[in-house]
Amino acid sequence: MEEIQVSNFDDESLGRIIDLGVDMVNGRIVEVLVQADSSLGVGDKIVAVPPLALYSDLVNDVYRLNVSTEVFKTAPGIDLAQWVDSGRTDRVAAAYRHFGQVPYFLNEGDTTKAAHGRPAVVLGYVERSSKVLDMPVLNLQNQILGKVWSLSLDITHGKIRSVVIIAPGNLKTKSVVPAVALSFNASHDELRLDDSKVEFRDEPRYVITEAGFGQEASYKEESYKGPRTLDELEQGGSYLDVDTTVRINREMRAAKVDRKHVEVGTINGRVTLRGQVATAEDKKRIGDIAIGATRLELVDNQITVANPVSAD
Repeated sequence: MEEIQVSNFDDESLGRIIDLGVDMVNGRIVEVLVQADSSLGVGDKIVAVPPLALYSDLVNDVYRLNVSTEVFKTAPGIDLAQWVDSGRTDRVAAAYRHFGQVPYFLNEGDTTKAAHGRPAVVLGYVERSSKVLDMPVLNLQNQILGKVWSLSLDITHGKIRSVVIIAPGNLKTKSVVPAVALSFNASHDELRLDDSKVEFRDEPRYVITEAGFGQEASYKEESYKGPRTLDELEQGGSYLDVDTTVRINREMRAAKVDRKHVEVGTINGRVTLRGQVATAEDKKRIGDIAIGATRLELVDNQITVANPVSAD
């Protein structure tokens, strides 16, 4: 991945991002691996930073971490040669606490209770994103589907938006799938995809024609063929579905859009928006918020534009 600078809010250089630790099962970026800047005097130390502790500074093309250089220097270092040990839940949780973040996952041996308000999710196997790229992808019948071509990532929200799989052959087809549809094999050197899942079947495909004979490479995207939700609005109970709906509602509230008569439901990663708003602009803004929380192909915006019926 492209190496990006990390600085603090005093504009002191902390290091550069060299890789990411990703949990494919939960579709999460677990940690951002930052190699310390030589000016800090700690050698080539690699520090694992929770993604939600980072702020994107688009103007200066850096990520910001709201800590002093001393706090960063005293963070535990990561030994990439011992990567399996680096993915232990207790080690990752300690790194989160060092940077003032609450782990989104359960510690080993913990059980969740409704009163805790914590997500019932166990940390999956954490792999480096650089190792996932070009990794073979097979279906459950051990047929080769292709290899990982790229990952669509949202670092500051800690999300793997999607995984692009490129099929073998001269006219290669790129398939966009949610990370949660993939799982590692026992030796963590291949990915398995349940290609019977609706999340995979309904995704648009990208067909690439490689450059040759004086022609530039070209891409063609299929139209979205997924189902439109017309029955009773449903809400899934998984951590990812609940988290998506909560995020959309929170961002609608922060944007101060007219959401009084709008319902949001997420099931199996697909978002349905339903209700009424007064203007087309409100419908578009709410749709954009939902797309930002997931992606375009997974949002079914059924909101209608009309004067909502008074509840009085």
